[in-house]
Amino acid sequence: MFHIVRFTTECEAATLWTEQGQTVAQVLRAARHPLSQQELADATALRLSFGPTDATIIDTDAAVLFDAEGEDVRDVIEFANTQLLEMRFLDQQLDDALERAYESLLGRPPRFRDGPRLGSDLRRLARLQLDGAILFEQVTNALKLVGDQFLARVYALASRRFHLAEWDASISRKLQTIDGIYSKMTDRAATRRMEILEWIIIGLFVLSIALSVFTLTPH
Repeated sequence: MFHIVRFTTECEAATLWTEQGQTVAQVLRAARHPLSQQELADATALRLSFGPTDATIIDTDAAVLFDAEGEDVRDVIEFANTQLLEMRFLDQQLDDALERAYESLLGRPPRFRDGPRLGSDLRRLARLQLDGAILFEQVTNALKLVGDQFLARVYALASRRFHLAEWDASISRKLQTIDGIYSKMTDRAATRRMEILEWIIIGLFVLSIALSVFTLTPH
């Protein structure tokens, strides 16, 4: 975050993406060499101003804030960045859970004693679903969280640049996929338990008959 309070020579905020656009784009993209007009336009595309002497330019890895105050704008951008980090972390956890789920589903058939392990996996999935729901509520209720129209626009700009909606959609798809996999695993485990119980009942029935025959047979 590059926070510019003021310049030595007074100027309007539009200077940042017109006369000084090349310099600002290089700062945002951490580039030592001049950038193309297409890259310059993309780097400075997501910008917002409340007045002629302030501006916020948000890029993927950096942002330029030109404002005499601007602490609230900086806090909103940091809030969106924190959400992005949480989503990345949750997405990585879901990738690991998805890999474990595939291995469990495509591996050996479930056994009766696999119940506790399956229960632990389902509880872990429930926690991931809760984390995903909380993040979704934070993203969709940003206006309530921010409470200011201009700051809400700043958040929407940061959310667009950070692709929070795409991250949320990806997390939702992975949660649904994992939920479906574990549902199949639960059904398989339940079917396996029923088969075992049926064999136990048959065994007890045969044993009962054998004991009856043995008892009635004269010695």
